[in-house]
Amino acid sequence: MHLKGRTVGVIAPAGVPDMNNVAHGIALLESWGLEVRVGTHVTKRFRTFAGTHEERRADLAWALTDPSIDIVWVARGGYGCVHCLPAIPPVLPREKTVIGFSDATSLFCAMNGMPNARLIHGPSLGSLASHVDDASRQSVLTALTNDVAGGAPAISLMHLHGPHTPVRGHLHGGNITTLASVAGTRWQADCHDAIVLLEDITELGYRLDRSITLLKESATFDGARAFVFGEFVRCPLPEGADYTLHDIFVDLLAPYGVPIFAGMPFGHAAQNVAWTYGAPARIVENQLLLDASRDADADADPVVASSLLSNLSR
Repeated sequence: MHLKGRTVGVIAPAGVPDMNNVAHGIALLESWGLEVRVGTHVTKRFRTFAGTHEERRADLAWALTDPSIDIVWVARGGYGCVHCLPAIPPVLPREKTVIGFSDATSLFCAMNGMPNARLIHGPSLGSLASHVDDASRQSVLTALTNDVAGGAPAISLMHLHGPHTPVRGHLHGGNITTLASVAGTRWQADCHDAIVLLEDITELGYRLDRSITLLKESATFDGARAFVFGEFVRCPLPEGADYTLHDIFVDLLAPYGVPIFAGMPFGHAAQNVAWTYGAPARIVENQLLLDASRDADADADPVVASSLLSNLSR
């Protein structure tokens, strides 16, 4: 995608964004050659949300249906996207790229596999210029421009458990708590044949245990090919605990019999590397090799490619 002349629609379907940080993000996008339009209700406030449910739904519907909008950028996470999911149109009028993370995980679950939808898990607009590091900003720019000649840089992972065999799959996952919040609904994630990337913030260890257990029992993780953990910001264990978060995760996920890794630089910390839902990826010798574009499906093995085509036809 050539960015010059493309238009970004900014929406806030969840929490109230810091408009100073959003302004810095807009300035950065404009320096990339993008035009920016801000949703009508982004500056509104209703309780802890950026406007009423109806106002936030209206902005989401506008951004997804207006043919002049190329890229839909979520201003902030928090909580509230789930109220807006019924506003997702059954058909997009043209190709749309949607960018966000955290609470936007529910939006990605609802839109995954939708024709003309390209979903990038990356910094919210409010954090793009004011919180994440240069490498994370560059990863978003790379994803947007499909500038993946030679492949995206390999990401070193730490092997926690499971076989040491190479893994291929398409990317899925996001925020654990948000994934659990849509488990058992029509928007439940489908992680079959996926390398599942997971992160969270401000959740106690036992709450993460509860969410992962729910995801297991709802069959969300059935058919996953690997699990990769990212950042867990301010997720404390009880004082004096003789175990780690990784110990909890391995205990819960080891029965799947697939490799489990940690060290993916994404989530709520300064490193929040962008990745695309459905993009083919592989893990070889503790290195995650990912492509910022879903357009590289031809590089996937036949099983993965078949899964992606199945997702797109849903």
